[in-house]
Amino acid sequence: MNSLAKKLQEARERLGLTQAEAAQALGVVRELISLWESGKRVPGLAYVRDLARLYGVEEESLLDEGPLRLLEAEGFHLRGAPEPNLELRRWLDFLDAWAEFLEDLGEKPKPLRRPPRALDKGGAYTDRRSVAHLAEQVRAHYELGLDALPDLYTFLGELGVLVYRAPLGPLAKSKISGAFYNHPKLGWSILVNVDTTPGRQAFTLAHEFAHALYHYRTPGIVSRSDEKPPMERFADAWAAHFLVPGKAIRQQLKGLNGEAMVRDAFQAMWLARYFRVSYNTMLIRLRTERLIDQFIYEEWRFYNVSDLAQRLGLPVEEYKVPEAKARGWDLERYPLSVLGKVRHAVEGGSVSVAEAAAILDVDRTTLEIELLSPPKKVPTKMQALEASEFEDVLPF
Repeated sequence: MNSLAKKLQEARERLGLTQAEAAQALGVVRELISLWESGKRVPGLAYVRDLARLYGVEEESLLDEGPLRLLEAEGFHLRGAPEPNLELRRWLDFLDAWAEFLEDLGEKPKPLRRPPRALDKGGAYTDRRSVAHLAEQVRAHYELGLDALPDLYTFLGELGVLVYRAPLGPLAKSKISGAFYNHPKLGWSILVNVDTTPGRQAFTLAHEFAHALYHYRTPGIVSRSDEKPPMERFADAWAAHFLVPGKAIRQQLKGLNGEAMVRDAFQAMWLARYFRVSYNTMLIRLRTERLIDQFIYEEWRFYNVSDLAQRLGLPVEEYKVPEAKARGWDLERYPLSVLGKVRHAVEGGSVSVAEAAAILDVDRTTLEIELLSPPKKVPTKMQALEASEFEDVLPF
């Protein structure tokens, strides 16, 4: 057995993974893992990189003559299902590569490492009794008022938070909704599990924003649904109040009923739509604000959300559990600011296409087709129809 084959087997067994589990995480058949570990086949460099991420070892240590060297991610303790761990390491690798890319361009980013002074509670705050006041304070600082928040992906991007999306698998299986990392060079960075509903993603973004504001002294936090230490419970409570302020609920109800009272599950669904949160999040907020009692909460939470949405004329697909994203979910991982900077760098000759593909961890063909090619000039039928409908009013 050659050195690489022996190390692959050693690294897998160190984590207690079967060949079948490793194959599932990598998106290959089990037989291929067996062939690599027997030395009958040699994995390509792309697979070597992913194997190193999966097993938590340095890529070079798989290829050189020395012993295996474990990867160290400051503040992170990656464990559990292999697929999420692979994606989390891919995220961490990207952050380091992105920081190096910005340095090569001569840019000196001013990373967010701690909140504005008016919001700073010391970086390790967990008192849940104050979450309502703190959430209102953050809204006031960023001039968000009490209405529904803007798209949180856009809002956090405008603040300078680097938000990355990754397919970690359904929450019931992976247990991971997101992660926060106070990167040494990039500052606040957030990962969101996109194998969850839009409502859950909004909650995750708010939850990780809470970690950034109040737990920035802990460099890395993986938010797991099966573990609720004080920081996680605080972030959950703060996110709920940040997304749906109690005062705002009552204002909306008075507009509907003339009084602060929820009459039926349809109104709860309407409020969820208004605040851009999930139906379950809204029910929890109505319960914690004592606008519904425990008996009503227990009854309403079992109503079919798709049925409620359809009967209110809302898009039903937004309330269905999404299918798990394919492992080839590539450029959609990155915020528009990252993709725009890479495109401009390639067009300006600062980096080659191959270098850009390496930074974004995609093959060159994917990069050229999905990012660098010019827009198609054939309009859609809807676009053509709309253009004809506007002919009599243009120019404004």
